[in-house]
Amino acid sequence: MKTTLPRFDFKSLYKTVVTFLAVALLVTVTACGGSNQTAKSEKVDLDPSAGKVTLYRPLTPPQGGMNNYSDVDPRVDTSKAEAKVDRLIEKTDDLVKKDTNPFKEIGKQLDKKGLPERAEDLSKDVTRSAKETADGVAKGTEKGFGNLKENTKSFTEDIKSAVGDLKQKAQQKTEDIERSTRKNS
Repeated sequence: MKTTLPRFDFKSLYKTVVTFLAVALLVTVTACGGSNQTAKSEKVDLDPSAGKVTLYRPLTPPQGGMNNYSDVDPRVDTSKAEAKVDRLIEKTDDLVKKDTNPFKEIGKQLDKKGLPERAEDLSKDVTRSAKETADGVAKGTEKGFGNLKENTKSFTEDIKSAVGDLKQKAQQKTEDIERSTRKNS
């Protein structure tokens, strides 16, 4: 009986060591990498005689947003939209300044006509409205009368056919009763 020893695979050992080193490097860079500086900065020496102590002061203040980046894409030109907003605001302000009282505008329109002309227009409007209403009522009454006439006619026809059906059924029943009494006697 021959015993064989397990074979040692150098490729898998190599892959394991490289993976371990990559993970260790990633953890080290992430943990010790310091903060993300997104703003431009300049080097400032606090005390030149002290040696290598330097601090960085940002040239522009952080803008907010995620990771101190601006929330607005710098590649997008928003000047047209801003100009349109400014025009709309000015237009709204002008409209508000012009006339804030609707009754004042109505008064201006009424002042264009004299009192007799306004009374005449009002009487014409009332006459026209009354005539239209009367015409509408007359047409509605005529249509309603026609419908009533037609419904009455169809109702009488329905009653006549129902009476005829009842007559036939009654006659059949009497005949059935007569037959049954003849059979039994």
